[in-house]
Amino acid sequence: MKKLFIILSALVLTACGTPITYRPALQNGSPVPAGLSVKNTAFPVSGKYEALNFDTVKAIWISYLELAPIAADGEEHFRQEFSKMCDNCESLGVNTLITHVRTFGDAFYPSKLYPQTKAFNGRSFDALAVMTEEAHKRGLSIHAWINPLRCETTEVLDKTASDYKTKQWYSDPVKYDEYIMNVEDTGHWWLDPAVPEVRELIAEGAAEIVRDYDVDGIHIDDYFYPTTEGWFDAGIYVEQGIDIPLNRWRTENCDKMVRAIYEAVKRENPTVEFGIAPQGNIENNYNYMFADVRKWCAEEGFCDYICPQIYFGYNNPYKPFAPTLAVWKELCRESGRKLLIGIAAYKIKTEDEFIDEIGIIGRQSALALSETDGAVLFSYNSLFTDERGREETEKLKPILQK
Repeated sequence: MKKLFIILSALVLTACGTPITYRPALQNGSPVPAGLSVKNTAFPVSGKYEALNFDTVKAIWISYLELAPIAADGEEHFRQEFSKMCDNCESLGVNTLITHVRTFGDAFYPSKLYPQTKAFNGRSFDALAVMTEEAHKRGLSIHAWINPLRCETTEVLDKTASDYKTKQWYSDPVKYDEYIMNVEDTGHWWLDPAVPEVRELIAEGAAEIVRDYDVDGIHIDDYFYPTTEGWFDAGIYVEQGIDIPLNRWRTENCDKMVRAIYEAVKRENPTVEFGIAPQGNIENNYNYMFADVRKWCAEEGFCDYICPQIYFGYNNPYKPFAPTLAVWKELCRESGRKLLIGIAAYKIKTEDEFIDEIGIIGRQSALALSETDGAVLFSYNSLFTDERGREETEKLKPILQK
């Protein structure tokens, strides 16, 4: 077991006042006094790690595109560079890291279920153990971010060992093109969530992480169905004798997958959170992703928090930031589902309103923090690698440090 008892986290919490231990009510957006960021402590309960999570979340996504370059020279270099990332995040006022650990049906850690990632230039080491340790040294929460359905390219799958389910399905003439499908537009193979064995693998993959590592959350984004076209799952749709419309059936499959992940996480450790980051455009979730975000916001048993990616400016003609945030807030109002807002820090280099208005990420973060349970920034490199990012972080820092 790679579990690590984080003494430093406990000391930090004690220094900040009376520790707040995990209570289910905190999952439902319990009120927090102004200026106080209450967190669930890292004290072990009944021999299990108790997850470190915050009622007011100030988070940042760290994607595989940011991790792969620093992993290419091995574990020591990775630890040094990831430590710098943690220091930068801590100094900005971030309290939660959402870090990629599975991108293409692979693993950034030793796994019995998924092959070691190819993204690290052939280097094989336990990146998740390093990231968890370095985050917790600084009192930062860490959520393991997985893409459950997207798999590798044909070239990589051809070379993957047959120990793994994805390779077995890929090589099986009966299950090929049913369990796992080649979506040429994406350049990758994708698992079909309609298949019970696929959902079982995904859920067990999440459970494996929670069982073997002191992560504070499991996180998925908006990568659900990769296409709206019927060929993707026509075979199993007919085989199962489905008598409801294809779009409704696909939506039910995503429901089953999400619920399976949630239940697997909670069986391993009920204090670990499971969160989903769907598209900020609600209609797109239904029309293209087949993701029933209204249900996930309203009903128990799907997620602890929802984090819509509201990647729009204030002047967006279709989905302006503030009204879109208000719509999501209303979806979570009755259930008290924890609501975080995904913010497009990357657009400070790509879109006029974000390019021209220095401080827009700070403004959006301030609104998210005042109206919801937190803000999540996409992504690390957008804020820490050049002068434009540094300009934005100077405006952002006093908001996140409140």
